[in-house]
Amino acid sequence: MYYSIVPYENLFPPEPNEFDYKEVQHKGNTLQLYKREDKYIIKRVISTDPAAYLNASISPGQEFKF
Repeated sequence: MYYSIVPYENLFPPEPNEFDYKEVQHKGNTLQLYKREDKYIIKRVISTDPAAYLNASISPGQEFKF
């Protein structure tokens, strides 16, 4: 466990080869995406609506099309 007032990123800087994440709005939900080859993949759903997490079309791991 990590308990500190120092931000996690300051103690453990990200690896240079990590994905570059992008946040987009989609039907009132915020989706965090990353690019793999020529596709965007959903990493996580950020929403206060519980129904958004049950929506299979925006579940993590799914391909996202703009």
